[in-house]
Amino acid sequence: MKKFLSFILIIFINIAVFASLIFVCDVFIYNYNYRNYNKLYKKLSFKYLKKTDYLIDINTYFDGSSDIYRGRKPDGLEYSKNKPIIIFGCSIVQGQFLNYDQTISYKLAHILKRPVYNRGIAGHGIQQMYWQTTFNNFYKSVPPADDVIFILIDDHYFRMHTYFMDILDHHFNIHYSKKHNDFILDNTNNSFLNILKSSYTFKFLNMKYADFYVNNPKNAEKITDEVLWFFIKTRENLEKKWHKKFKFTVIIFDKIKYKDLLVKKLKENNFNIIETSNITKENLKDKKYFSQNTFHPTKEVWDLLAPLIAKKIKEES
Repeated sequence: MKKFLSFILIIFINIAVFASLIFVCDVFIYNYNYRNYNKLYKKLSFKYLKKTDYLIDINTYFDGSSDIYRGRKPDGLEYSKNKPIIIFGCSIVQGQFLNYDQTISYKLAHILKRPVYNRGIAGHGIQQMYWQTTFNNFYKSVPPADDVIFILIDDHYFRMHTYFMDILDHHFNIHYSKKHNDFILDNTNNSFLNILKSSYTFKFLNMKYADFYVNNPKNAEKITDEVLWFFIKTRENLEKKWHKKFKFTVIIFDKIKYKDLLVKKLKENNFNIIETSNITKENLKDKKYFSQNTFHPTKEVWDLLAPLIAKKIKEES
């Protein structure tokens, strides 16, 4: 009996050691690939960005980060006497793979003759918008705006339930968990949990869960209310700091899940809506508008949409 138990224990130990080695390799490979990907990514996607095109003092809205490649400088500062605009979103707002003067923020600034502060950050979306507005430093680099814009894509639903995490870069650990009727930032200092999150295994399981959750029509009402919460709370943060009301416009970019339900709830809560499908009949997934290599909008998208969006903003001011 003792021999049998010893045999079982040895097998168990071997399995545990083997699993630990796989996990350590998983974490190492993920982080190694991630950092090398970022080096390549910077060269590919920001090769047209010169230093003067960055928001140089990135610390004013990313607490403690010196990672300047993720920020755009404000556009249209020569129009600083006019009403400012802030635009939030992800990489399509930020203008990845585009020249500086091809971005939506640059074009809106020069069509409307108003300063535009581009707060789009690649790989993020709704939660990151809210997260920015919780920091006092955000308000040091962005003036009170008369128009706030968020460009919403279908992927933002999915991103609300995934982690963006690099073990040495906690700015990628942007994720909020629902607690009762609010959302609380998952910002653990537990080293083991941070290591766990920084692995392909965790990423895979987390993404599979997010994909299952978002694509289940039974969750449509719940997901829509989650999205709405972040928009309402972002507006509350800004109004509290700015001591003023402003127009908050959500631009629905192309087709998104549960659109009718979301539009209904946003309008009920006094958000302005612009649907790209209503202002143009062009197919924005056509190869001239949507890069098949980078999976991002081409400059032709903003050549088309910027004047139409500007017109709607003027009409509704």
